[in-house]
Amino acid sequence: MTEKTAVATPTSPLNHRLKAWLAELRDVKWPWVVFPGISVAFINILVIGTIISIYASVVSVDLQSPGETAVAVSRGAEVIGTYASPVTHFFITIMVAFWVCKRQGTAVSWYGLLIGVVSGIVTAFQVALFAGVPLQLLFDFTLLTFLPVPMLAGWIGARRSQKVLAGQQRLYFTSQAIAHAPTPQAIIVAIGTHLATANVSQIGLWEILLQGEGGRPTAVSLLAAWTAKQDESWQPGLQMSADITQSLRRLSPESSLQIKAIELPDAEKQNWEVLGARSALLIPLVTPTGSWVGLLTVTSPASGGFSRSSEQDFATIAAQVALVLDNLRLVAQAKETAVLRERQRMAREIHDTLAQGFTSIVMHLEAAEQALPDDPTTLTRHITQAKSTARDNLTQARHVVEDLRPEVLESAPLFQAIERVVQRWEQHSGIPATFKMTGQVQPLHPEVEVTLLRAAQEALANIRKHAQASETQVTLSYLGDVVILDVQDNGQGFMGGNGKSETAVSGGFGLVAMRERVDELDGELVIESDPAEGTTLMVSIPTGAQSQ
Repeated sequence: MTEKTAVATPTSPLNHRLKAWLAELRDVKWPWVVFPGISVAFINILVIGTIISIYASVVSVDLQSPGETAVAVSRGAEVIGTYASPVTHFFITIMVAFWVCKRQGTAVSWYGLLIGVVSGIVTAFQVALFAGVPLQLLFDFTLLTFLPVPMLAGWIGARRSQKVLAGQQRLYFTSQAIAHAPTPQAIIVAIGTHLATANVSQIGLWEILLQGEGGRPTAVSLLAAWTAKQDESWQPGLQMSADITQSLRRLSPESSLQIKAIELPDAEKQNWEVLGARSALLIPLVTPTGSWVGLLTVTSPASGGFSRSSEQDFATIAAQVALVLDNLRLVAQAKETAVLRERQRMAREIHDTLAQGFTSIVMHLEAAEQALPDDPTTLTRHITQAKSTARDNLTQARHVVEDLRPEVLESAPLFQAIERVVQRWEQHSGIPATFKMTGQVQPLHPEVEVTLLRAAQEALANIRKHAQASETQVTLSYLGDVVILDVQDNGQGFMGGNGKSETAVSGGFGLVAMRERVDELDGELVIESDPAEGTTLMVSIPTGAQSQ
């Protein structure tokens, strides 16, 4: 017996869309349909009533006879009610539907259509009440006369709100991507990915090379670029100067500048057309303190320029780009400062330890050479001292190298680096160890990261040497503006708080050096211990700290 295999019938895109649209109906909050729909009808009555009142006031001034005034007002009210009322009702429905749909954010089309239906039905009842239409004709009367136009108005309001919501969503995604962008190229790719419309061909991020009056850039160089299609002309290092690109002189820190190639001088026009642009948007990148940090350009192959909403979107995101660029610059400067400070520290260390040690070795070897061959005792003594000094120098050299930024931090964030240290320590020591991280990870200055990693390494080294522990736990906690490292063991502990451990040294760092580094970062190092109760080391450092 042959079994029949059921074949699933593919669902057409139209059926799928229809099911999704009907599913949205379940999300509709009916009070947000009924009350706004009723409000449209009553707002329309107020508007029409106001118009009729104004008309009556004007007519009463022009006509002296009360009878003529009454007739004129009556005719005017009839005309206003017949012709003006549908128009005002249409636009009021659009505005109310737009407001409701924008506020709700879901099932937008349903809200627009249903608000139009409710407002049309209420208006039909109003007209039937005042015009004396029989109730049995009200249904047909409503469907044919009062529902199509309000439903169209509700749909238009819903569509407008959809566009606004989509724009807000694009801005949100762009903002989130820029906030986490580590490089200028990542910034510009985020903008191009989320904000570029069909008429945008290139987006450029420029650094300022020269500045003129009022801080305006007179020469800029391309830092990063996004292009809709492969374009070899938009490469980092591309430069523009105010001598040719005279639009740079027209920039203002308060507003963007939209230019069209057809309206520019021939030299500048040719310059933009070589870059594939017939219109461009130039947006200054200025920090809240008024500092120029760069220039954002958006270009289009179309000569019509950009819409006001598109220009506003790019201008809105430019404020955040200026802040992120400024932060990246400050981070780069901080790293350069840290490198310089580390070089100076290493120079002092080499001078105070290695250089003096090598000098001593040379002196001992020269003395040993002079003792040859007549004085074997002096020769042996100098060679022994030279060997001892060489060993000390080797130890010092290892310490200097170890104090450099660890390789593990170059390839992993801090919490992963500490976790790897804990795992390796557990393998080598045979003591069970666990790592835990709490809180939201925050960016830290490199000096803070190195100090916390070294503190973890030193604490673990001391546990292995002195604690006789059977269990160890390391915790890294991000608590708002403070990051805390806790290293706990269940070993033998000691008396006197931090007296004993502070003199313990391993790997060249030592708790004394650790405390010095923590103090330089405005942090705090606390050691708690009691005999047979284990030891806890805590290092607390502000997340924004760096040594002075």
